[in-house]
Amino acid sequence: MADELTELEQDGQEVVILDKDADSSDDIVSIESTEAPALNPTTDEDLKDIEDSDDTPKSQLNKRLIIIIAFGLLALILLITIIIFSSSKEETIQTQPNSQKDVEPITIPTITQKFQNSKIDSMLIKANKLYESGNKIEALKLYENIALYNESLSKYNLGVSKMNQGLFKDAIETFKEAISNNENITVSAINIAVCALEIGDEELFKYYIDLANAFINRDSDVNLYEFYNALVSFYRGFYIEALHTLELSNSKYYTSQKKYLRSKILSYLHEDKEAIKAIKAAQDYDINLPLGLLYARLGEYKEAKQYLNKALIDEKNAPLTHLAISLIDLKTGEFASTAKILKMLNDNNSTFIQDTYPIKTILNPEIFDINLAQKNYDTNRFFSQNTLYQILFYFTPYKAFDPKQTIEYIRKGGLSLFVDENSVADEYLQTSGAVSKANAMLSQAIFKALNNNLREANSDFLEITKLYPNHSIVQFNLALTFAQLGDFAQAYKHFVTSYHLDPLNYIAGAYAIITAQMISKDSRRLTNEVLDNIELDPNLDQNNIYKAMIQLTQGNESALNNWLDQNRNDSVLNIVFNIISAYVTKRSEIIAPATSKLNEKLPNDVLTNIIYSATRFDTKNIKNYAKDIQIKFLTTKLDKGALYGGASIIRSEYIKLLQIAGLLHKERESIVADLKVSTKNTKDILYTLAYLDLFTGHYEESYTIYNELINNENIDDANTLFLASVASIGANHPDSAIGYLELAKLTNPTYSEARLALGLLYQEVGNIEAAITQYNGLGDSGYKSEFFTFKLE
Repeated sequence: MADELTELEQDGQEVVILDKDADSSDDIVSIESTEAPALNPTTDEDLKDIEDSDDTPKSQLNKRLIIIIAFGLLALILLITIIIFSSSKEETIQTQPNSQKDVEPITIPTITQKFQNSKIDSMLIKANKLYESGNKIEALKLYENIALYNESLSKYNLGVSKMNQGLFKDAIETFKEAISNNENITVSAINIAVCALEIGDEELFKYYIDLANAFINRDSDVNLYEFYNALVSFYRGFYIEALHTLELSNSKYYTSQKKYLRSKILSYLHEDKEAIKAIKAAQDYDINLPLGLLYARLGEYKEAKQYLNKALIDEKNAPLTHLAISLIDLKTGEFASTAKILKMLNDNNSTFIQDTYPIKTILNPEIFDINLAQKNYDTNRFFSQNTLYQILFYFTPYKAFDPKQTIEYIRKGGLSLFVDENSVADEYLQTSGAVSKANAMLSQAIFKALNNNLREANSDFLEITKLYPNHSIVQFNLALTFAQLGDFAQAYKHFVTSYHLDPLNYIAGAYAIITAQMISKDSRRLTNEVLDNIELDPNLDQNNIYKAMIQLTQGNESALNNWLDQNRNDSVLNIVFNIISAYVTKRSEIIAPATSKLNEKLPNDVLTNIIYSATRFDTKNIKNYAKDIQIKFLTTKLDKGALYGGASIIRSEYIKLLQIAGLLHKERESIVADLKVSTKNTKDILYTLAYLDLFTGHYEESYTIYNELINNENIDDANTLFLASVASIGANHPDSAIGYLELAKLTNPTYSEARLALGLLYQEVGNIEAAITQYNGLGDSGYKSEFFTFKLE
């Protein structure tokens, strides 16, 4: 028999009506011959199939379809969003049953089932004939079946009605009554399981989904058998089996619903592109919201927001859609937009954000997960804009009042390359006769900086500035140590001072512009001032490195190409700037010879060897590349002290390279061994161990070491405080993380990493107003945190 299916809507919700049609002569078989398994809590009789003499024989309850209420759509949206922001593509798919908390009601619209009037008429005609022929016992059994059948339909429809009203407990009792009449067992059991999900009763859910599974094969000759089977498999957590069942289905009924169910299963299996295809083929659904969320999971945020903005038309789900958009904005760096949405939602309902999508601040798996780091490795990880700037700082020579005296004092091969031979004392020092004394102090501090005692050198330069506060060279050296230590706010402060004390100190001006960009400070006025001074200097070649450095901050590739074509200077700084300019302009023919030349000048320098290896990365053969790194760094006699007491970029880039080569744990063993025998630079070794621990997963140890360094060794610069917050998150101490981040922000108010991490943590604990303040401070900057991200709990 062919069923006629009609969809009705009442008050915005679709309802089920089982009514009777006028043309049929179906025969009904007695159902008393077998026993059914015990039902909750009574024992009922088994069912025989109802025979149809129309187009489709044996169609029990004529295309009975599970009725899932509109609340299911909201549940699916919540689920997909959680998967978007918290799932990993490395996750192994297993066909094991899920617990109730892992399953959400499927979003199938309520379908009207139109049952043929003649079914009851046919049963009555047959019963009357049996009675008139004297077979009164069989006739009475059939009359009883008619009453049970009619009652079951009534109970089933009443249960659906209560589901649509959100009366899930009442619906459960009604569906139980339908089951007790030995009718509609599979579909009623599934509906009870759905109600159990809605009220959070895992035990009830499991009982009735298992019951539906026990009876599902009794519907094997029904057109909707595959759909029933897929639903049951889906709810039991057997996603692959459910998908396989749907793919085998050739029934013409409920095609759109099957495609929608298929899309949901595919989203569970992280087959997002296929899920998108399936959901686009599903008719009669508003797919904008789930489609937007699926695109978001693929990282295609532009398409995601297009669909989510369309979904805002649905006023009922508008708050949820707004919140989903705010999460995408957090991922794409549109923090002001995030703040605006959060404020609107929070003003309307102070618990909505936390109740709907609570977030969890986590460490960025792209850099802390070894497998992901190796899989996603490319040279961009080594040559981000900030890294390029730090490379410049590292290879920049210190200035001295008497360079020859300083070089003589250092007397260490290669280190003289890091002293600017052209720097001179200012007129005051020359006329006062204080050059020798002041230069001796500078020489001692420079010696410490070049011998991997950078923090001590920084302290010395601070003391020298107190004696000679108005001397550009002193301010420049202090700024350079701050830059090498990673404290760019302090570096900016002293580079600017150095330049203003001597407007001919163009490198100080260029570095002030660079550090301003690194801390997101407006430097347009300073940039114009420095460029104007350079243009007006008759003694300066207009194709000079200072001007080219400023053009690097402007992204002016034409100017950088011009520099590369004309520069012939062979100093270390010029070679390094050639490498940087060639990388930015993609002049690969320049990079290899330039890095080789740098390696010849500084063969034992750690950063030089890192740059040499990083620029020879082969995307097609990561394994051989990793092997080459192992050979180079295990056989080259490197200046290991630089890893402990040198510039922060050495520590960070060296560990990145070891991560790719799979040498992190070996290096950690080496550092621990050094720590046991060290008597002089214990603090520096501890600092390096704490940082390395972040990448080997020793978060608690890292957390403990940073606490020690900050509280007892007074190493409390903004960068150290921030790294302590990273360790705190890894070790699951969010309160400590907030404390360290607040201190880091006090030390450096422009610290974007600290501000973003604070925003995420405040949102995590439900302090939405504080989170909004942090996000507004970042603006729609597009900033992307290196260390932190978030997932949904």
